[in-house]
Amino acid sequence: MSDEARQAKEAGVFGRAAATYDRIGPRYFSHFGERLVEWAGLAPGANVLDVAVGRGAVMFPAARRVGRGGRVIGIDISEDMLRETAAEMQGAEWRNVELRRMDAEQLQFPDGAFDCVLCGFALWFFPHPQRALEEFSRVLKPDGRLGLTTWAADSPIQNLYRQTLRSHLPEPSQATGSAEPQRFNTKEKLEAALLGAGFEAPEIVAEEHDLIYAAEELLWQQLWSAGMRRYLERMTAPVLEQARADLYRRLQALKQPDGIHAVYRALFASATRP
Repeated sequence: MSDEARQAKEAGVFGRAAATYDRIGPRYFSHFGERLVEWAGLAPGANVLDVAVGRGAVMFPAARRVGRGGRVIGIDISEDMLRETAAEMQGAEWRNVELRRMDAEQLQFPDGAFDCVLCGFALWFFPHPQRALEEFSRVLKPDGRLGLTTWAADSPIQNLYRQTLRSHLPEPSQATGSAEPQRFNTKEKLEAALLGAGFEAPEIVAEEHDLIYAAEELLWQQLWSAGMRRYLERMTAPVLEQARADLYRRLQALKQPDGIHAVYRALFASATRP
């Protein structure tokens, strides 16, 4: 699959998910977005780029953190995602925020334009993640800071989802373009990628968050509203019903008196441009 075709495919998946993205059930993207902004240590008045802005889980808290004297630009490849996010940006509170449609691997900004680049849960979706990291470095000022998140390899709920859904899919093949992308789900992989892109002093920590769902249906609907929608869209109607029944069965092990406890574990990484 060509880079253009893969990019169009990703934009299509997230475009179809945009209306409900991070809007069903507990907002885990919003939680980790807030934490990423805290982790990055944004200063008031800073110029910030948020790559793969989605519905603003990182952008909105970043804008509040830098204040009126700062500026945050959020970019995304999905026009639908940008449109949904723009609809929430009414009023004076977001005068320091701008949205643009842009390819993360070809940033349309001059060298050294930003104090900080942030990227939440998106690095593995880019056709050439290393090229994207090099672009992040290019648009940072000297001593500028990169902050990003990825899902950890041992994230409990993510692994439950993948194991369940993959068991209902045909084997991936190059012909269908359904092979899994490169993931940056360990400290070692993230550190190697950051150093390979020319960053210095990488710091990586793991953090988890337990979210409680009132019913199985919320988790199923949430799958349709995020990146794992790509698995569901490859299934026929009968297979979808089988997958849903299988997921509901596996979720019983996570049930407690107050609901279904889903543990998300993420890696937070930061590094500095020389």
